[in-house]
Amino acid sequence: MSRSAPALATGLICLGLAGCALALGGNAAPTTYDLIAPRSFTATPKGAKWQLVVNEPTAVHALDTDRIMVRPRADQISYYKGVAWSDRLPHLLQVRTIETLQNSGAVKAVTSSSDRVDGDYSLSMEIRAFQIDAANGRPAADVDLFAKLIDNTSSKVVASKGFSTRVASASDDPAAGVAALNQALTEVLQDTSTWVSARR
Repeated sequence: MSRSAPALATGLICLGLAGCALALGGNAAPTTYDLIAPRSFTATPKGAKWQLVVNEPTAVHALDTDRIMVRPRADQISYYKGVAWSDRLPHLLQVRTIETLQNSGAVKAVTSSSDRVDGDYSLSMEIRAFQIDAANGRPAADVDLFAKLIDNTSSKVVASKGFSTRVASASDDPAAGVAALNQALTEVLQDTSTWVSARR
């Protein structure tokens, strides 16, 4: 195989992904995008009278990064070129989950695991999907989180639930993809807040 084959393969993968194709060359700093915590809620949760510690979510290596994932095929992973999240995805999701729970008033107090404050319960999450799916030619944001609520006194899981949604992207460029991912995350975190507050 010639030395040019890997570069050719990368170029072929990037065709059809505007953000991917725009930055194959050069060393320009990436355009940085953020995730936004929802501030309004269709059903305002009734605040639970206990304290919650939110752990940093776990994720496979491909998602434990500041790169924005795109799946050209179901069995293939790529990333938008020239763009990045403002932080590693698991840490960014931890921060935005805390903000969401605080904004919603779902529990009396919410802290991060890094605060070293004991809470009544801990929220642990697994990032199962957080990417743009472009496999069928119609890009869409896929967000899938699995949450576990842990009683810190007994160290037992008292409740668990998966939260997922899919939101169509307006186009195949990174800005549209990030907008779709933010909309999908808003729906997932709103549902998560309602679920957490229901634990009495």
